[in-house]
Amino acid sequence: MIRSILFKNLGLKILSLCVAMVLWYSVVSERQTNLLVTVPLTFVNVPKGMKVRTVSAERVSLHLEGPVSSLRTMEIGKIRGTIDLKGSKEGKSRFELSPAHFNLPEGIRIAGISPEIVYVVLEKLLTFKLPVKPRLKGRVDSHYAIRKIYAIPKFVWVIGDRKAMSSISNIPTEVVTIDGLKKNLKKTVALEIPRDIHLKESLEHVEVHVILREKVWDKEFDGVALKVDQPSEGYSYTFDPSTIKVVVRGWATMVDALSPDDFKGIIPVKELKVGLHEVKPRIEAPEGVKVLSVMPDKVRVIVSEQVKE
Repeated sequence: MIRSILFKNLGLKILSLCVAMVLWYSVVSERQTNLLVTVPLTFVNVPKGMKVRTVSAERVSLHLEGPVSSLRTMEIGKIRGTIDLKGSKEGKSRFELSPAHFNLPEGIRIAGISPEIVYVVLEKLLTFKLPVKPRLKGRVDSHYAIRKIYAIPKFVWVIGDRKAMSSISNIPTEVVTIDGLKKNLKKTVALEIPRDIHLKESLEHVEVHVILREKVWDKEFDGVALKVDQPSEGYSYTFDPSTIKVVVRGWATMVDALSPDDFKGIIPVKELKVGLHEVKPRIEAPEGVKVLSVMPDKVRVIVSEQVKE
């Protein structure tokens, strides 16, 4: 029975054996070769509160050996060395590289590593509370001035190494355009985090507030008309000059919208007799506007009797 099992399909078994031997021979007899490649180093498990300050080598050269077909099809770009920094202390640490540090395809061997020793310097990270500085671009409307600029939150906690932290005093925001602004502004913007600095807590945006105040303007109006107050019947009145100039003060938007026609120079003539007089005009101005000066401060008034026909 055993003999029948052994010799059953004998031809097929012999063929399979031959194929296996050919494949085995082709593998073991494939020409071996070598290849020199340069690969990057990556650092994992950096201790909390520290950063890699410097490394003696960011890339290393590998002398690889293996079958021609394996080296030819190998994806060199995916090969990298990994250094585990778990448990490392602040300062300089020494790492001796070995094949175990590299992710090589099966069948590829490392015959040499250069450099074999890599030094890594770890530095403690510092934590600082820094003010948020809104960045503005442009000018507000000419009738207004900026009274106050601030951000919410006003401060943020940041983390960075000693060198990075020594060069900054605040955290700026994205630019906020205020060209022609006529009212208070509240805008949500992102922070512009300097290089080698990161926020201690996740904070995507801050609110920038721009508070305006309206300016007070002084403005001169020339050509303000004169008007007789309580004239006497039978008399005529002539003014020299016929118009006056006034300087007023008020809120910028109000003053800027006025014209000489909005003012009147009132000349009281009730008590004046025939002849030449110098009278100080009384100015009627819109509510909220203060008269600062009148030029001339007195007007020559000629009072004449009207000729009866």
